[in-house]
Amino acid sequence: MRNFHQGFESGLWKGVFHAALQQVTGGRGLRARYPTRAGHERMRRTSEVGPHPAESFRPDGTLTFDKLSDVYHSSTHHEEDQPSHLRISDFDICNNRCSREYGNPCQHFCPAAVYEMEEAPDGGQRLKLNPSNCVHCKTCDIADPYQIITWVPPEGGGGPHYDGM
Repeated sequence: MRNFHQGFESGLWKGVFHAALQQVTGGRGLRARYPTRAGHERMRRTSEVGPHPAESFRPDGTLTFDKLSDVYHSSTHHEEDQPSHLRISDFDICNNRCSREYGNPCQHFCPAAVYEMEEAPDGGQRLKLNPSNCVHCKTCDIADPYQIITWVPPEGGGGPHYDGM
């Protein structure tokens, strides 16, 4: 498992060969460790890729669902009066720099709609957190391009239960 992603760095067919080799060698492959890069280092700027494709996606309600319906199906429970377990060290980066350079990817990569951009009184946008939606996947901690979002375990043992899935 630890070398699976790295095996596909050179393309599909080399990755398939490497995955088959890992099955035979018990996960080792050709060598014990392969070099890797952190997920946030792979993120490209908006100027390089254009508009985000998720902006045109519309769920159909039978096969695909919107993020808030998925949060409901996860049976996520948090205590009402607990402090936020998501720490953002610099909101100024989120509201200004990340908007320009990356288009606020947190609102797209978060599977539970925890991060959303809302209109600020000065006419710009600002980040609004909905930590009660969090399904504790830690994607925000891993994929944030500036590494300013820190996920810590919430108080009270709340989170998703996935009973009805």
